[in-house]
Amino acid sequence: MNNIDAAIDRIKILECPTGEIENRVAGILENYGVAERSKVNISRVKNLDQDQAQAYNVKFQGEDSSIVVLAKSGLDDYVAKVVDAYKK
Repeated sequence: MNNIDAAIDRIKILECPTGEIENRVAGILENYGVAERSKVNISRVKNLDQDQAQAYNVKFQGEDSSIVVLAKSGLDDYVAKVVDAYKK
């Protein structure tokens, strides 16, 4: 398994405060040696939302590949849980 696959597996089990999804995902990618935090661009993409999960597109500077992360907020809207992550 290469670093990006291992990072995606880690992202899939991420739970964190709702406003920290982007920061935590960037940190995981950096920790797994996929990309430096400064070379990761994470943006909200509503047209990729699925089953009430909010989609985030993770792009890497200078590369065509990206990762989609789907996260759902809990009932109190404080904790977000990633329900899926995949290469696009």
